[in-house]
Amino acid sequence: MHSYNKYNEGTYYKIVKLKTGETILCTMNHDVRSLASETHLQMNVPVQVIPHQETRRNGQVIGESFVLRPWIGLSDSDEFTISTDIVLTIGSLKKEVRQQYVNYIEHTIETQKRQEEQIEREEAAENLLREITPGELYFVDEPLNMENNHDENQE
Repeated sequence: MHSYNKYNEGTYYKIVKLKTGETILCTMNHDVRSLASETHLQMNVPVQVIPHQETRRNGQVIGESFVLRPWIGLSDSDEFTISTDIVLTIGSLKKEVRQQYVNYIEHTIETQKRQEEQIEREEAAENLLREITPGELYFVDEPLNMENNHDENQE
């Protein structure tokens, strides 16, 4: 998700309903209003919408919310091209849904950066330990008792 930039001009925020039942939020580089003239769509930074029923303790349904998650979570790609044959409909996002999408993407990018920085720190520590030659590094199994050592030195 490194290529995402919410300030790009010409970025269109879309909701895509697939024939599989999946609902996808994404950006597109051009404003697709009709599927009739398209054979394929390029979706940028696609996020799947998972509906979730809100219920009270007595089981009464009081509404529906949604959870966002990466559409294809096992890929690190930001762009996916799909056939319009599997698309049921496409539309623009409501302003508040667009903001939630942007917040989700920004949070995801920030989390990825922190994870990458943590991995870099761990790799640097491992490389440093590999560079230390045998005999330079001592492991102590038991804590030193400074009082006993001090007493032995005085005798």
